Amino acid sequence: MKFIDPALKYFTCLFILFFTIGGSTRLAAQDSLPVIDIARIKLADTIKSSCLFFQDSLHTVSKERLQELPFTANVPKNIFKTLTPAQVEKEWYVRFCMQNTRDTGITVCFYAGVYLTGIDLYRYNTNTKQTEPVPVAMPDIPDSLGYREITISANSKNTYYARLQFVKTNINRMDLRIIKDYYLNSFDKNNKIPLSNNNMYTYIITGILLMMIFYSMAVFILNGSIEFMYYACFAFFMALLFFLKSFFHQTPVPFNYYFESYLDFVIQSMGIFFYYIFLRKFLDTKKNYPLINKLFVTGQVIIVISLALFSWFNFFSNDFVTQDKIESITKYLWSIITIIFIVYAVLHNNKMLNYLAAGHFFLLAASILSLVLIQFPNLLKIPVPSIWRDALFYFELGWTIELIFFLMALAFKNRRDLIERTRERERLKLENERKEFEKQLAIVEARQEERDRISIDMHDELGSGVTAIRLMSEIVKTKMKDSTLPEIEKISNNANDLLGKMNTIIWTMSSTNDKLDNMIAYIRSHALEFFESTNIDCHFIVPENIPSTEISGERRRNIFLCVKESLNNIVKHSKANDVWIKVTILADTLEIEIHDNGIGINLEKLREFGNGLNNMRKRMQNIDGSFTILNKQGTTTTFAIPI
Repeated sequence: MKFIDPALKYFTCLFILFFTIGGSTRLAAQDSLPVIDIARIKLADTIKSSCLFFQDSLHTVSKERLQELPFTANVPKNIFKTLTPAQVEKEWYVRFCMQNTRDTGITVCFYAGVYLTGIDLYRYNTNTKQTEPVPVAMPDIPDSLGYREITISANSKNTYYARLQFVKTNINRMDLRIIKDYYLNSFDKNNKIPLSNNNMYTYIITGILLMMIFYSMAVFILNGSIEFMYYACFAFFMALLFFLKSFFHQTPVPFNYYFESYLDFVIQSMGIFFYYIFLRKFLDTKKNYPLINKLFVTGQVIIVISLALFSWFNFFSNDFVTQDKIESITKYLWSIITIIFIVYAVLHNNKMLNYLAAGHFFLLAASILSLVLIQFPNLLKIPVPSIWRDALFYFELGWTIELIFFLMALAFKNRRDLIERTRERERLKLENERKEFEKQLAIVEARQEERDRISIDMHDELGSGVTAIRLMSEIVKTKMKDSTLPEIEKISNNANDLLGKMNTIIWTMSSTNDKLDNMIAYIRSHALEFFESTNIDCHFIVPENIPSTEISGERRRNIFLCVKESLNNIVKHSKANDVWIKVTILADTLEIEIHDNGIGINLEKLREFGNGLNNMRKRMQNIDGSFTILNKQGTTTTFAIPI
């Protein structure tokens, strides 16, 4: 125990001494700053390792308290890559020490990053032991807003404090540098060059979107398709977003601060808003896809609410954390809407929906990758071309692929619409033809009704009158007996002849006789009755089955008159004993052949038949038929007509 107690006391004292010395050393290290010798800086140097840092709420630290702040070198490494929203909404204080070892004064520029709304410099006066503001002096360059000039006199050393306030954007990072004035233009120019140098690609896709605007406006003007005006608005906002992102890249000007903190999200939201309207009109979702229509309407409502909240927090609050969450949640909801649309399109297996869904799939994948690269800019540590590490490139690439699939969907829709318009024209043409046919049918029916009325009137009125004349002439002949006048005989014969002709006219005009079998039966009846009072035997041959084919009164009349004329010629000129009338129906042709066993017809002396043969030929031509007459063991007359 006696040995242990002195040893324990010894080690205890040694530990306390070591702790005290170590702590004092750390405190001394914390209070002491590495001195930055600006005389040794050739072009520009990063000074983050020579600075101490402190963060606090906005506008809570006065210049008198700057010396009392607990500055420390231990800060999150992410502030030199991407500041978190919680870090953006704070004020950052930087403490550093610079000296000029030359015999002349030197002017340098202090640079802390691109997106800074406030850079206030203070210098500790060793004589007054007070912290004084450094007069704001900016270099003579276009983007002077991001720089502050500091002049250090010869052989002097000063401690500086910088108060930094960042723009409300999630692409902020701290980049502390001291730049020589003669190198400032080159530094500013190089700082604007994007990491991937993809300005050319951005301008190409902007030009493509501009062409889509012109195309959409042309379609609207020519076809009146209002949905393409919505697409033109969408293309305008997206082209404006890409152009401003590229044109003002790394440019410390007030408009870029306003754009990056507020306007970029507004422009993107307005583009998506009009895109939802376009898809609703383009797909006619209200009629064809009610669920998708509700989904897109919900997306539009989300955009309106998000823009209202985002604007309020941007202009009336310093709570950038909530503002950034609103933007992030809105984009997540856009992604969810896109996923639902893709799943819906795949399940419905609609070709046009599949084109759009494929484009949205690539856009979603590119947007997620772009968001990941924004949150983790050093994620790709493998050696790849710089363009593959640029978040904006993937976002633009996603929209390019989506545009390609949209054009495919548009081509498919145009082809489908063309087919539908052609079918509609054909339908309207058939409808017009049907109406015209019905109109013609109505005219035919009206004519037929008129024919029936005339035939009834002729039968009832004229027929009875002619019959009365014939009867009275017969009565007169009976009463006069042997002293009958020849005129009375002529009246009786003419009345009989007129009655026969009138019956023929009534038969041809009546619509109830417009059948092929009825016509054949009427011709047979007339032929048998005609030869009954002669010494010629009539043989009538008809097929067993006569089709129930309609044949107009005009055609029936011409055929009957031709047959009647042929029978008259047989009685007058043939000197025949037998007549064969044969009816044949071949396919769609009716053929009536009349053959007698008389002396035949001299085809070289047809004039003696007068106009009879010519009349028969003309009547058959009028009904698209044919007429032939041959001299073969008598006379053979053939009438053929299509039925």
